[in-house]
Amino acid sequence: MRRVISLENGVRLVVDKFDSPLAAVVTSVGVGSLFEPREARGVTHLLEHLSFRVPGFDVDMAVESLGGSCNAYTHRDFVAFVFEGLGGSAVGLVELAYRIYANGRYEAADFERERDVVLSELRMSREDPSERVGDLVVRALFGDSDWGAPVGGTPETVGSLSLGDVVEHKERWFTPDNTVVVLSGGFSDEAVERAASLFGSLEGAAPRKGDPSEGVGPGFVEEVGEVDGVYYARAVRLAVDSPPAAYALLHGAAFHLETGTKSILFNVVRDRGVAYSFYVDFDVVGQVAYLAVVVESARSLGDARTAVAEALKPREPPEYRMRFYDYLMSSTLRSPAGRALALAEYMAKGGRPEAMEEELRRAAERGTEWMPPYVVREAEAVVHG
Repeated sequence: MRRVISLENGVRLVVDKFDSPLAAVVTSVGVGSLFEPREARGVTHLLEHLSFRVPGFDVDMAVESLGGSCNAYTHRDFVAFVFEGLGGSAVGLVELAYRIYANGRYEAADFERERDVVLSELRMSREDPSERVGDLVVRALFGDSDWGAPVGGTPETVGSLSLGDVVEHKERWFTPDNTVVVLSGGFSDEAVERAASLFGSLEGAAPRKGDPSEGVGPGFVEEVGEVDGVYYARAVRLAVDSPPAAYALLHGAAFHLETGTKSILFNVVRDRGVAYSFYVDFDVVGQVAYLAVVVESARSLGDARTAVAEALKPREPPEYRMRFYDYLMSSTLRSPAGRALALAEYMAKGGRPEAMEEELRRAAERGTEWMPPYVVREAEAVVHG
């Protein structure tokens, strides 16, 4: 049975036990690119990288010795650290997750190395036309604002950050009232008790979050580069009644658009020979939501534009698609790490972890038929040779 324990200091501890030889621990902190100063854009992502550099302690060796692995992800509104390993090592995974979370001391040399790695990652993203057009369409939709900025920042902003900037950012936001800890899979009661003891000892409070800026972009952005084919993206800004409900609807819409050989995009892009690949991006934070469709290396701008317009027409899903949805969700949720991360993300959007599967499925049953009344504006971007 899934339950949420609210610790006295504000940490929310999600206990999600099910039969599995593996266990996962996810720590989620409610800060991301939307809550960074403009001049420090990318500081959360850099902190994510630096967090695994604990002076005098080999994190990778520790997690592998527990029979597990680790990863981390930065989003617009939260950063998550994921640890998964053998169920018998769950207590050790909890202790490792806490050690990385609570550490506040980093070596200057480690900071320089991780900043160089992040800068390399950002350069690669700029040089990848698929990722580039995805960033450009968000800027075309939201302009020069918090919402229009890339999650990882830019080489210019990240290159200007100091170690002090990163440590100050962590001290400001890594607080118990801004933290969710999820235990999922085959863990013991001892692991729950250890998590409550360690994370329950944290002190402090996060500052009030301001409202991220949302501009209105130019509506169309075009870049010419040394690429073959046409990379095309279209994004829609959507009104929000309820953030968790909007997230669930977008999750379902993205599934029907891009997942499986009978997905909408597969039909109008791949089967018609417009392009080989595509992807969907979406997010909702507070009262702002968007969905973007990207077609990679299409044969022409006109064909890509027509195909995406066709894909975004409202549709109710056929029943067989919901059977396929159940299969994919069952597969994802059998993984403790996948399940814990899904719970952390859903909670970041304001959702109730006890009802996640039910609410996501109910939203998926609506396909994309719900979208038209919620569309506020649209934007396009293209990168071509």
